[in-house]
Amino acid sequence: MLNAVDRLALLRWHLDRYDRLRASTASRAAVVLSAGAILSAGNVVVLARLVGSPDPRLVQWLALLFAGGLLTSVGLVVLSLILATGVLVTPRASRDTFAGGRDLPIALVFNDSDTVRELKSYDSFKAIVAGQGYGAMIEAAQVELWIGIRQHRHRYLRLRAATRVLRWAAVVFLASLAGFVLAVLSRTR
Repeated sequence: MLNAVDRLALLRWHLDRYDRLRASTASRAAVVLSAGAILSAGNVVVLARLVGSPDPRLVQWLALLFAGGLLTSVGLVVLSLILATGVLVTPRASRDTFAGGRDLPIALVFNDSDTVRELKSYDSFKAIVAGQGYGAMIEAAQVELWIGIRQHRHRYLRLRAATRVLRWAAVVFLASLAGFVLAVLSRTR
């Protein structure tokens, strides 16, 4: 059985680990956002070509089909961006996001939202920091670790969904682009 100091050190290790995982997830979300921007640019270029100066070699219904495919890709990119931005920050407080979160004990010093909400002055913060025993620290660290684990999982699942949707957007874009190019080439012969 670990003593209080060792338990607190182990909890700190876990908290640091989950902070790194959350930061890594946010970095990956930034990559999804960047890829979405590149794909959006490709969609806009091809869509502008279709709409701005329609190729007379394409029948109108075929041009509309390709434009529809590109608009579908644009819609999927937008959905992916919405999901990816949800990875960067949670839309609500963690306690409101997860079932049972409101019932968790406050985690002063370990959770910034709890600390700011409960302690209105530096003097009250200083008193808590100076007077908090190992038992209270361990409980607060455990609460923060539980929230951190749940938050990471929530964000990671959103990141996976954003990546899946972006893949579909890329496939639809590629299929529309390939169809457009093949249709134009076949009409030139």
